Amino acid sequence: MIHYFFVILFLLPWTLLGITLVILGKLINPGGKISHQLGRVWALGILKTSRMKLSVNGMEKIDPKQQYIFVANHTSAFDIPAVYWGVKNKQGMLAKKQLLYVPFFGWAMWAAGHFFVDRKDHKRAMAVMDQVAALMSRDRTHSLVIFPEGTRSLDGQVKAFKKGAFILSLNTGIPIVPIVIKGAFEAKQKNANRIQATTIQLDIHDPVDPGQYSHDTRRQFVEDVHILFEQDLNQK
Repeated sequence: MIHYFFVILFLLPWTLLGITLVILGKLINPGGKISHQLGRVWALGILKTSRMKLSVNGMEKIDPKQQYIFVANHTSAFDIPAVYWGVKNKQGMLAKKQLLYVPFFGWAMWAAGHFFVDRKDHKRAMAVMDQVAALMSRDRTHSLVIFPEGTRSLDGQVKAFKKGAFILSLNTGIPIVPIVIKGAFEAKQKNANRIQATTIQLDIHDPVDPGQYSHDTRRQFVEDVHILFEQDLNQK
């Protein structure tokens, strides 16, 4: 419990410092490379302060300069800093467009390369992914991280995947890269006021070429990747 509150107390000033540096980094380097690296340092600080060790398997399977759609299971708040620090590719996550206008915080997210989308368009289910496709086409070195379950798992088991990331892959030709996260659920479960120092492991799998599928077989695309997660998580 003491460790938990120490991390919470550290998080605020560390994040404020990170926000300041990330924004300055964008001014120095409009391309965003410096801001992204500073964001990764912020993630490392969170992991170190929380006494988390990070193990990454399969880094050789991806090109740090290539564009991917990374999909990962989601069980803990530590998933985000683990992926952000563990994967070297310039990357961003989805955020509501309204956050862009939040002073300093939203500006820092923009500077770090996150994707802002308008989620108010309920008329078209894929409107958000259309926006992301356009954003990614502007910078072919910028990758996307999506948690396809849509929310955190409460029991540590991988849940059903939403199809948005896979349709985006089909529409853009950008490969899907599965990242299986292990140990984050043990580190901190949702709503738990306790942090358990442990090792978080990222298993990076081979990129999945969307050319193997079509819009008619998109359900198979989703199912094949979901099975890969189940097999990896169930390995003894």
